[in-house]
Amino acid sequence: MFASAGILLGTAACSSSPGGPPGSGSVSYDGVRSVARQLHQDQQNSCPFGLDLAKALKAAEIPGSVGPDTADGPAADGSVSDGTSPQPWPSGMSHPPSMPSVPAVPPNADVTCGYRVGETRIGIELLAIPQYGAVNLLLPRIQVAARIGAAQVRQFATEQPDAGQAKLVPGEGTAAVARIRPRGAGDIALLLSQDVGDGGPDRAFTGEPLRKAAQALADQLG
Repeated sequence: MFASAGILLGTAACSSSPGGPPGSGSVSYDGVRSVARQLHQDQQNSCPFGLDLAKALKAAEIPGSVGPDTADGPAADGSVSDGTSPQPWPSGMSHPPSMPSVPAVPPNADVTCGYRVGETRIGIELLAIPQYGAVNLLLPRIQVAARIGAAQVRQFATEQPDAGQAKLVPGEGTAAVARIRPRGAGDIALLLSQDVGDGGPDRAFTGEPLRKAAQALADQLG
């Protein structure tokens, strides 16, 4: 049996499937990259691109007062990467015979926004790449947020949302993913999740209500 880390890396390899024609959404890969770089330099507490969690929760009929989560620093942050070329597998790690090396990772940009709704910590993550496969690249974080195993990760990878659509991740219902229709070429994925920590999930932010909130966020980005 392959090592779990190897399975995740293989599953997260970006698909070569076509991403369709360039989109006409309001957010582009270059725009996310520019904002992510700026946030990393000058962090702030408001989420960019007009993302409004309070409005999204209201649309999903989830009650609660929303505020920035500044317990660990500014609520919004960003990072950019130029990607990596294929790399040898770490010594001792088993891997599929069809993958002689760790798959390449495309250039990418990541924006995160943290909130508190009462005592519950809620996070938004926006990941953009210049080709199709943003949800695949986000799979390791999806696994952590949804608290699921490798088999469920592989299942979600085959059932991921289409552009403009949000889907609940299998498991306890603590994470939902939306694919954002980009402006121009590229692919953008949004992860909405609650930080369960060491306790159980806040049921107000699980299941279909969470998916509806993720859909509302995706609709805000048009």
